[in-house]
Amino acid sequence: MKYNHPLPEILGVSEVVRSRLFKVEGVDLKFSNGVRTTYERLAGGNGAVMVVPYDSERKSFVFTREYCVGTEKYELGFVKGKIDDGENPLQAAERELAEEIGLGADSFELLRSLNFAPGFMGLKLHLVLATGIRERKLDSGDEPEPIEREYVALENLETLLYSDDSELCEARCITGIILALRKLNISI
Repeated sequence: MKYNHPLPEILGVSEVVRSRLFKVEGVDLKFSNGVRTTYERLAGGNGAVMVVPYDSERKSFVFTREYCVGTEKYELGFVKGKIDDGENPLQAAERELAEEIGLGADSFELLRSLNFAPGFMGLKLHLVLATGIRERKLDSGDEPEPIEREYVALENLETLLYSDDSELCEARCITGIILALRKLNISI
């Protein structure tokens, strides 16, 4: 299904504020009905990756546990990070996996590219499946403390995915598991 409404005219883009991590832009718009307004957005970049590592020998997904300031607690999740200049999503996934939790993989495969929060952000998130898991440490990571690995066996995934009181709450991670299970042809 395609939406055929005319796009608003962009009258101008200006920087509203910049922090160490983010740049907020004001985008002046004119809609087809004549209404003018300004939207704010977080400016893009090269995008980001989230790596969904599957260890076939352990029949487990390899999660991370790291501090998240948004929720002010340690959260269960997956390796993720920005794509550096000159990298493609698979190269970024390989680097982030090694930097953050000291693992490598024999294979990296793009599961899907997603938008998240498109109402105020144009950044793409690339979900990448990593298989053939092995040790591989890179010391150039930018984390303030070591990120813990946590192996979750397939038999524990159903509760993690569908329980109302599950400690896995991040939508990107839940999406990554579901897409990885389909790609790996695994039923839980």
